[in-house]
Amino acid sequence: MAELTIRASVGSAPAPNRPGDVRTVQGLLRGVQPPLSHAVAVTGVLDSATRSAIREFQGRFMSNPDGRVDPDGRTLYHLNNGFAAEYQHCNAAQRRTIDRDLINAQIWLDTVNRRLANLHDADMRRKVRNVFHVNLDNIATSPFEALRFLALRLRFMTLRASFDQPFPLECEAGSSLFAAWVDLNDPTGTMHFPSGHFAQSTEQRSETVIHERSHTVFHISHDGMVGAGELNFGQNPDDDNGFTYDQAMGNAYCFGWLATCLQPGYVPPADDVIVVPVRRR
Repeated sequence: MAELTIRASVGSAPAPNRPGDVRTVQGLLRGVQPPLSHAVAVTGVLDSATRSAIREFQGRFMSNPDGRVDPDGRTLYHLNNGFAAEYQHCNAAQRRTIDRDLINAQIWLDTVNRRLANLHDADMRRKVRNVFHVNLDNIATSPFEALRFLALRLRFMTLRASFDQPFPLECEAGSSLFAAWVDLNDPTGTMHFPSGHFAQSTEQRSETVIHERSHTVFHISHDGMVGAGELNFGQNPDDDNGFTYDQAMGNAYCFGWLATCLQPGYVPPADDVIVVPVRRR
């Protein structure tokens, strides 16, 4: 299907908001998946619902939505093509699933960053201590601990911002032992999705995407683990994983684990949880 175009900007001033362009944008907004919470009618008139829908949609891939759809801008591109910037070998159903996964990852990371900003959050403090081994009880008296926590917060803000940038997504024809993977030697940052990714729960897919993006953004592997990252069962994401701080900061699993256990309503799973063999330095 050919991409729909507009002649001039639609949305916030100084957009001309020509009726034909507004109708095009309104039609595209009505087709967004997952659907937007703001119901838009195709009238050719820029009303408050259309303004709100533009910003809501932009919030899925922009940290600071500008409320405007430009003829050659990213918002129009994503309205036409979905959330992801570049798909390879993915069918329509796979694209829709990955779109939701990336949107959920952004929402998860926004939640993490809000909670990390609240030092009175006792649950957050415990989980940060268990996953990244930063003791926030000492932050007021220990400059060293404060610096480590600042580094952790900057990492998560950087990780969230990385989802505002386009990166390739490739669906693989076969199955794999891995739910998804990236190649640290690939400068494009392509994220690969075998068939097993789509068999996971929504929460597992969100954690997977955050984990894999952490590999690329921070150029880290699975520090502190035997071999390439040996896994077995028995430990929850928010349990003390036994890593050192440096190992946790160099381990992509830790970013996925903290993002998981800081979500509202998180309940430690009863099974299918992981424990990692730790290699002490």
